[in-house]
Amino acid sequence: MITIDSRETRSSIPGLLNNLGIPTEIAEMAAGDYRLGPFLVERKTANDLVASIMDGRLFEQAEAICLSAERPMLLIEGDLKAVASAIDYESLLGAVSALSIFWEIQVMHLPSSDSSARLLARMHKHLTEGLGYEVATRVAKPRVAPDGAMSQYLVSGLPGVGPELARRLVMHFGSAGAVFAASEKDLCSVKGIGTGTARKIVESLQLRPSNFRTTKAAPSVELR
Repeated sequence: MITIDSRETRSSIPGLLNNLGIPTEIAEMAAGDYRLGPFLVERKTANDLVASIMDGRLFEQAEAICLSAERPMLLIEGDLKAVASAIDYESLLGAVSALSIFWEIQVMHLPSSDSSARLLARMHKHLTEGLGYEVATRVAKPRVAPDGAMSQYLVSGLPGVGPELARRLVMHFGSAGAVFAASEKDLCSVKGIGTGTARKIVESLQLRPSNFRTTKAAPSVELR
């Protein structure tokens, strides 16, 4: 269920969401325009954003959505450059940057209300159904390559280790397995490996994980 602020009924988005088959409810919300589980979305057209900066509301609204949600978001519709305003473009970008840096608000920029509705619908689908498959987080696995490529690929997944350092480690220890079995002291004997990196490598290999990121199923969040 997506909860929609009653003031948003003046936009086309509630109707578009209903046409997309997304369950919605209208409510008077103290902050934000759309709530999806932990996400609270404040939607502004480019003109609205400029107006809220001019009258001082923007950062007050930012504070309110941050206090009201675990995952605050700002959805900007339209072209900021096309807005006729006394505020120059760099200052507009500065305001958006401040929201991201100091309020830690996730900022999305879309061209139209149709795109906004489709994004909200997609977020609802992912929150309720997941992606249906696991996303690969390492996609550079070698296919046709020298025989050291696979060992280099495996070792480069260690913290603080890039392709060049991975090659150096494999050459020093002789195999990826030997790198994984090396002690902190042994790792430090390789040029480019300091005590901090060596400690992180050993800790990562000895870690007994209790949870994993998964995209196949829906996350454990409550949707009203």
